[in-house]
Amino acid sequence: MARVSSIVTNFQAGELSPRLEGRIDLQKYSAGAQTLQNMLVFPQGGVTRRPGTQYAGSSKDGGKVRLINFEFSDTQAYVLEFGAGYIRFFKDGEILTEATKTITAITKANPAVVTSNGHGFNDGDRVFIESVVGMVELNKREFTVAGKTTNTFQLSGVDSSAFTTYSSAGTAGKIVEVTTTYGVDSVTEIFEINHVQSADVVFLAHKNHEPAKLTRTTETSFTLADVAFIDGPYLDENITTTTITSSANTGTVTLTASADLFVSGHVGALFQFRERVEIGHEAWAASTAYAQNDLVHFEGNLYKKTDAGSDTSGTQPPVHLEGTETYGIIDWQYQHSGTGFVKITAVTNATTATAVVQEHNFLVLPAVATSGTTQWSEGSFSTKNGFPRAVAFYEERLYFAGTTAQPQTIFGSVTADFENHTPGTEDDAAINVTIASDQVNVIKHIVPGRFLQIMTTSAEFTLSGGTGTTAVTPTNVNVLRETTFGSGDVRPLRAGASTIMIQKGGEKVKEVTFSLDTDGLVGRDLTVLGEHLARGGLTDMVWQQEPELVLWFVRGDGTLIGLSYDPANNTIGWHQHPLGGSGVVESITAIPSGTEDQVYLSVKRTIDSSVVRHIVFMKSIYFNQDVEDAFYVDSGITYDGSATTSITGLDHLEGETVQILADGSTHPDKTVSSGAITLDRSASKVHVGLSYNSLVETLRLEAGADDGIAQGKIKRIHGITARFLDTVGAELGPDTNNLDRLPFRDSSMAMDTAVPLFSGDKEIFFPSGYENDAQVVIRQSQPLPMTIVAIMRRSNTFDA
Repeated sequence: MARVSSIVTNFQAGELSPRLEGRIDLQKYSAGAQTLQNMLVFPQGGVTRRPGTQYAGSSKDGGKVRLINFEFSDTQAYVLEFGAGYIRFFKDGEILTEATKTITAITKANPAVVTSNGHGFNDGDRVFIESVVGMVELNKREFTVAGKTTNTFQLSGVDSSAFTTYSSAGTAGKIVEVTTTYGVDSVTEIFEINHVQSADVVFLAHKNHEPAKLTRTTETSFTLADVAFIDGPYLDENITTTTITSSANTGTVTLTASADLFVSGHVGALFQFRERVEIGHEAWAASTAYAQNDLVHFEGNLYKKTDAGSDTSGTQPPVHLEGTETYGIIDWQYQHSGTGFVKITAVTNATTATAVVQEHNFLVLPAVATSGTTQWSEGSFSTKNGFPRAVAFYEERLYFAGTTAQPQTIFGSVTADFENHTPGTEDDAAINVTIASDQVNVIKHIVPGRFLQIMTTSAEFTLSGGTGTTAVTPTNVNVLRETTFGSGDVRPLRAGASTIMIQKGGEKVKEVTFSLDTDGLVGRDLTVLGEHLARGGLTDMVWQQEPELVLWFVRGDGTLIGLSYDPANNTIGWHQHPLGGSGVVESITAIPSGTEDQVYLSVKRTIDSSVVRHIVFMKSIYFNQDVEDAFYVDSGITYDGSATTSITGLDHLEGETVQILADGSTHPDKTVSSGAITLDRSASKVHVGLSYNSLVETLRLEAGADDGIAQGKIKRIHGITARFLDTVGAELGPDTNNLDRLPFRDSSMAMDTAVPLFSGDKEIFFPSGYENDAQVVIRQSQPLPMTIVAIMRRSNTFDA
């Protein structure tokens, strides 16, 4: 059976959209493209060349990184570079730095010494230098500060003796970096982080780390801190005879257990104490005499008389829940509502631990804590019990899920109070629910949608308040099993009205949508149209909504895979995108940039015998119709200025052969030496980077025959009409070994100007022999755009 992946169009005369106006049901065709390499499926019908990638920087010390998006606003979006023990940031196509310092001099020495009055840098800081005039070898590069003085600093390990002499200008900015514990023990941890954003805060979840939050405090300042959970969540209350006694009910206390209980993994854990105030204390009563320090309860809350002497109560009982208030002539101080909790700071031995009383909606621990009680609960999150691996927002609550001790439990915060897990039965109290199932389903991800979708290792569930728009509350939680695919480690995402998930095993992509017919979730296998492209497993994905609807995936071998995904118009088309040179993709994300979504990639390469990771972003599919702006190189840069033959800033491609587009025309390839190349002719707009090929190979021809179909019969293609849109340069033939370059320049065009973009038909004599397959191959190997709207073949089928 012929593959039907990357179905683009029937590629047969009479069945094509005339240009891009018509829409085609791509799934109904049995013919189309057998291979699409670095070609994107257009939902409107046709294929276009993948744009190039622009170099934004390199990962810290060339280490493996994961890219995560952070969208504070349409104009302030960041890409987070998560590496082993750190986070760095990219914004507007460059590494993010603090306010830059002006450079006034740079020596030609080993090491180079930079003068910048009052720079404020410290030894070990990473700085980014740009806009230097003269010693251009330093521009757009990252350096480590050493030997700093008040007004100077060295560039560690940089010998500038042979560099061009410094002339003027230049800035140095300290690279913004946040220290973390992720990936320190194993870099694979950074790919297991789950994350969700609310305004200027990103909440992070990982099974081996306390939940944390990354907060944007200014445009160039970020802080990372563990989430300070308030009052929970907790495991079920103790049912053994083991008691815990607190040495005091405020401040730093010593906890003593009546049996072995504490382990080192309890450090950081919460422990809650509970009492029934109506049993241990008198009820408040009107017209009753109370002395100083008397305790009374009213409606489940405990109060202490703090004013001196004995006074008689009036008719108004104390009802406040914080601080001290006066009722009549008595000052009542709120104590607690039956519970209080502590945080373990150290474990001495199995029966002794040190803790700090956590004040929240209570002033002191319940009295039973100091006398010894079995009514205690252990916190759900700790090194001992594990930490949640999944996080999401749903109905104004922050949900965590999937700890080691409670792999099937979902923890929802108090409504609109994301770090508060105070248990209760009120509608806005915290939610703690465990999936009831006939097998253990470890929760891997939770995704908000019409319902809260719970993705586990073997099934998918929904959590809701039941039917309609009924809200979820502690007493109204409905969990249903929906499908049984099982989720892998890659974080699912929302694309349009669907959830896209990579199934366990990594080789199937599932589209999960809500169906009115079943009143639940249903799934569709998207890889059935291109199952071979996912073999080896998919390790990352992102949704690019603008300018075209594309799901991007990273395969285990580092190949970039795309899926044009427009279900509303029945458009699904797979394509693969090998990068130029030795590049393999390790991580991918996308952030808004103007009217488009900008796709960022972390690309592993071997450059000048060293392994590096380039952080690059994909250029726009659309440009301003000027061929000079066409960007079709990988890890490339752009020079835009006065006409020159010297292009610098290519240190990241040292020793590589690069492809060049100079003022809209192709230029002979050059090899980068000392971070620069010299052009054969001067140009004012130059794009330089690694080359990559784009290829379309049609399926075997089915043109019909007198006695049936043409499959298996001898055929010959004797002519081709190829319809292009905004294209310059292409090769066409029966296979990759027999391709002829199509002419796009004619005698009316000036030879010293770039060939303009072409839209229309090219009539091509096709030197094909007699064969069974009768395929057509079109390739673009130049750094120029190519969009194919239609391929119309003229052929003969031989029935004998």
